[in-house]
Amino acid sequence: MADSHEKPRRGDKRERTRAALLTAAWAVADEKGFAAASLVEIARRAGMTRGAIYSNFPSRSDLLLAMVSTRGLSINRDFSRLGTLKEQLRWFAEGLIETLPNAPGTQRWHAEFMVHIAADPALREHIAGGFAGMFDEMAAQFRAQHGENLAIDAHSLALAVQSLAMGFVYQCILSPDAVPARAVIEAFDALAAGAIRKPA
Repeated sequence: MADSHEKPRRGDKRERTRAALLTAAWAVADEKGFAAASLVEIARRAGMTRGAIYSNFPSRSDLLLAMVSTRGLSINRDFSRLGTLKEQLRWFAEGLIETLPNAPGTQRWHAEFMVHIAADPALREHIAGGFAGMFDEMAAQFRAQHGENLAIDAHSLALAVQSLAMGFVYQCILSPDAVPARAVIEAFDALAAGAIRKPA
């Protein structure tokens, strides 16, 4: 008779370990702040060794970014779906509108994390590298679909989309009622209209 108990997969254990470390990291950060969230304290809170952290996160920066990803806003920046630029930016705007109501709940740790980034050159460089890759991917998707029809550089368009989106996020954190869905749609429609060449 076959054993009905499945052996736990290594991946499952790794995910549980990562989840426990992230929970412990947030517990420490919520109490002491990002700057004071030491790896020793995080490991102790999780009931693990500091080596367990490095086995799951290559650096402290990777751990902090993983923490933020569990509480941050989920914004889909995939522009590979076929459509006109107006359609693509409208889809993006609609997705942004869906997640904006969650923005006001992020202000405390978001502000503290931004201050920590400013004070940590290694973390700032790490994040800058992540954004560079994101902009390159977005630009490649815009370029692949719209090519010569773009009135501005594809990388500049990617930067504009991100900057406009984050502007709405931060404004929603500061004054949620001042960011109606209509304003988000109109802004991205205007960006799409200006970023495509007009027929001669």
